[in-house]
Amino acid sequence: MAVAIAVAPLGTAQQANTVQQGAPAAGASQLPPGAQRTANLPLRTVNCSYTPCGKRVSPQDGIVWQLKSNGQTPRDADGHPDLSGNWGAAFPSPFGQGGLRRTGGFEPDQSSMQRGAQWNKPIYKPEYWEKVRSLDYSKADVDPAYGCYKPVGVPRANVPGRIVQKDKQIWLLNSVENELRILPLDGGKRDENDYQFSTYNGMGLAHWDGDTLVIESVGFNDITWLGWEGYFHTDKMEVTERFTRQGDLLFYNFTVNDPDVLMEPWTSYTYWRRLNPNPNRQGEATECDERDLLLLADPFLRG
Repeated sequence: MAVAIAVAPLGTAQQANTVQQGAPAAGASQLPPGAQRTANLPLRTVNCSYTPCGKRVSPQDGIVWQLKSNGQTPRDADGHPDLSGNWGAAFPSPFGQGGLRRTGGFEPDQSSMQRGAQWNKPIYKPEYWEKVRSLDYSKADVDPAYGCYKPVGVPRANVPGRIVQKDKQIWLLNSVENELRILPLDGGKRDENDYQFSTYNGMGLAHWDGDTLVIESVGFNDITWLGWEGYFHTDKMEVTERFTRQGDLLFYNFTVNDPDVLMEPWTSYTYWRRLNPNPNRQGEATECDERDLLLLADPFLRG
């Protein structure tokens, strides 16, 4: 039975007790009553091993259902959506603060419980889960994103704060670290030498798939993580990012393919940002305070 309860993509199902998500047969209800689909987002699967599928509606899914875009989607001379703009009306918090804290503080290995409760997480090969746990346990010392000296990297940097779309290029500005990615958008082919690079953001190549901008990147190092829970990757990782604009909304997700350590490609939830109505907004430089690392191991968040 097809169950249409989710919009954000997950990975390819290779486990039992999963239900394929997607458009049901003609005449079937596609969304819960009152919900509206705002984007033609990729399909996903939901693992129903622990919770009945009919009840597994994540907060991300619920938000995406209810989002309503304003205005028309601007297009360039070739008819593609114009993704240019400042995305996200709120200024980012100084890196190292706010988003790195979770309810209840950060006692060692606390996130093992949070990691287990996540519905969508990369599935590592059995022999690598102990490494994930070890990295998670000592994240304050080893997570490259918790310092002020290494980029967060792709895909952890997530949705760029500013996009400038040109005829043959796409510019992506990371609002957390003020890093600029300039990617070719000219229909060219991949240079085989790209696989030999060792970079934080990868060697990206952009193209259009209908109204979705797709960026395929290779040539990573193995320094960055996929997430704060100790989700590491190898230098053979390949990342596919997808950007879809509808009016003043930008939808984003990514897929990580790293067969050396992952059981299957992992696709993130769908993230979204709303266009800042001020086209002349100038972003603030994000500051980093490494003293925040002390708070991560203190359940009382004492300074």
